[in-house]
Amino acid sequence: MVKRLVMAAVVLSFSASIFAAKISEGFEDKAALKKWEIEGDAVISADQKHGGNSSLFVPNGATATWRFATENKFGTVTMWVYDSFAVKKAKGAAGGPYFGLINGDDDKAVEIIHFAPYLNINCYSNVFTAENQWFSQGYSGIQRPKAAWGKFTFTFTDAKTLSVSYNDDKEDPVFPQKVEFFNKGANGVIFGGGPSLGAKNETFYYDDIEVDLVDAPKAK
Repeated sequence: MVKRLVMAAVVLSFSASIFAAKISEGFEDKAALKKWEIEGDAVISADQKHGGNSSLFVPNGATATWRFATENKFGTVTMWVYDSFAVKKAKGAAGGPYFGLINGDDDKAVEIIHFAPYLNINCYSNVFTAENQWFSQGYSGIQRPKAAWGKFTFTFTDAKTLSVSYNDDKEDPVFPQKVEFFNKGANGVIFGGGPSLGAKNETFYYDDIEVDLVDAPKAK
């Protein structure tokens, strides 16, 4: 009888610590951005939308960060991204719009448009700021759509898993290799407009973010 009680207590201590949450944001209400950290002129706009009547517009020089949890969590995040496919051939290296994950230490794991002679600007690149602080960017191989919406799925289900796929098909091969630089989970998503690149600035919109979070069970 005592053994059964001990086993029941152990099971209860594990199950009581399990956390799970599903959160979404479709940018249908202008008040939605009150829970975001906004720098610059990021706004909810009706110019483009994946679902509903509006989406999040992040112009050059702006950033928008949504902390969906107070602590780092594991799980998946899907988002729809509208890429205008505008091209600016920078004379030197220049970072364009970026989007992806951020954790409680402000480390980022993001896809980015990078304008540089040595990178294919028709594909996304990536950055892991815990490793390189934006200076060394990998080549993802995910082709940019020609003025269309695309679905990105970021998967970070445990400390050894980190990936991003495009339209549930093409995967960025660099992300899994960089998990050591982003292995604590995430507590938010971040969208950056990049610097101003002149008349043909990139135009990016974001919509229908879905967050599916879970903690690994921990004994109390």
